[in-house]
Amino acid sequence: MRPAHATAFVLAAGLGTRLRPLTEHLPKPLVPVCGVPMLAYSLALCARHGHRNVIVNAHWLADTLAPWEGDHEGVNVSVAVEAPDILGTGGGLRAVRDHLAERFAVVNADVLCDVNLTALLDAVPLGGGAMALRPMEAERYGVVAADSTGVVVELVTVAHATPSGEVDRDTHFTGIHALHRDALDLVPDGFACVVRTAYRELVPRRLVNGLRHTGAWLDVGDPEAYLATNLAVLAGEVQLALDPRLRAAWCRSGRRSFGDSKAAHGAMIRGDAWVGVGAQIEGSTLQNAVIGAHAVVHPRAELIDSVVWDGCEVPAGRYERAVVYPGGVLRLG
Repeated sequence: MRPAHATAFVLAAGLGTRLRPLTEHLPKPLVPVCGVPMLAYSLALCARHGHRNVIVNAHWLADTLAPWEGDHEGVNVSVAVEAPDILGTGGGLRAVRDHLAERFAVVNADVLCDVNLTALLDAVPLGGGAMALRPMEAERYGVVAADSTGVVVELVTVAHATPSGEVDRDTHFTGIHALHRDALDLVPDGFACVVRTAYRELVPRRLVNGLRHTGAWLDVGDPEAYLATNLAVLAGEVQLALDPRLRAAWCRSGRRSFGDSKAAHGAMIRGDAWVGVGAQIEGSTLQNAVIGAHAVVHPRAELIDSVVWDGCEVPAGRYERAVVYPGGVLRLG
């Protein structure tokens, strides 16, 4: 049974098209970053901010998300399966409207971040919403900007409002936001985008606040970004609600070591490395590499800036900027 008043919703139903071929075997929320499914990071973020009842939607490879129903990472998870059709970022919320609290946070399971969900919820006006905005770093993100009072007045090409004071057009929407439940009345049943329905109506009414986020935010959208995220987290370059280094059988990150050094016995370790429980790595060379639980890395295998998923086998050879997953080896050059 779903919780009567979930205070957070995690978007996990996407098709993961940009991350293929990796998402042909797992839905994007379960793709591991340093051996830990991305969904776990989202749930840990919710738990950090006091959310105890969380709804997670599912569609693509939904059966793999079913085991997440129940207690995980300090929250009670309810999985809402969208079938036969996916419902989108708005339709998914609309479908569980009656199970959401008056104000609730929305988190993307394919983004690793430390957005302040508490501040975000506090900024939600009656019947409106609040968006976490981030300084622009890539041209592919459309401008979403707030005025000097913190009200969102420009939403890409979707909506505008009359500003009060100056507007800094240097931010974009992070995909992390919060809503008042009444705002879902603006979202139709079936497939719908929350931006092009609810926010399109709310922005001109000045009912959307923007919170500038300058902390961690990693969009794990494509294989290149996926590999970069693994290496950044492994190196300890970002601080998240969940530290995967503490879940390794053994890990070396910068000048710090975690776990039992016996798990790395027989391997040549250069740079950083994350080794999962039960992994066999004797005779291999690891340099900035993530080796999943129960993976088998054959002697004379050399892994540089690479990731190996749980249970995968790595034959002898050199692997640089590669992801070894159930479908084979994805080499990123």
